[in-house]
Amino acid sequence: MTDDLREIVSALFVLAGALLTLASAIGLVRFRDTLSRMHPAAKPQVLGLVLVLFGASVRIFPHIDLGMLLLAGIVAVCTAPVIANRVGNLAYHESVEDGTITHEAPVLEKFQASEANRKNTP
Repeated sequence: MTDDLREIVSALFVLAGALLTLASAIGLVRFRDTLSRMHPAAKPQVLGLVLVLFGASVRIFPHIDLGMLLLAGIVAVCTAPVIANRVGNLAYHESVEDGTITHEAPVLEKFQASEANRKNTP
């Protein structure tokens, strides 16, 4: 592969990764609660990082630092889903304890409405 073609391919991967990371940051700012922020915090951000690392590895291909880029990508891919899962579980359990999320809400509303209708009818 010629040097010019390698530069272009590397730049395209880095640009795509940077755009995905930017989209992830915009999603983190725009979503309102923790549970909805979990998706942009984990998936596109990690994919953006992997694309940037791949672009950098194309750029420095025969160099010895390629192993460090590979190691950084593997660590990011392995740890980000676990961290997102733990934060999501914690946020979900705290919102259930606070009463913000209840599984019984729709059933309870229907039951209260039917009780009110039954009391009002003679």
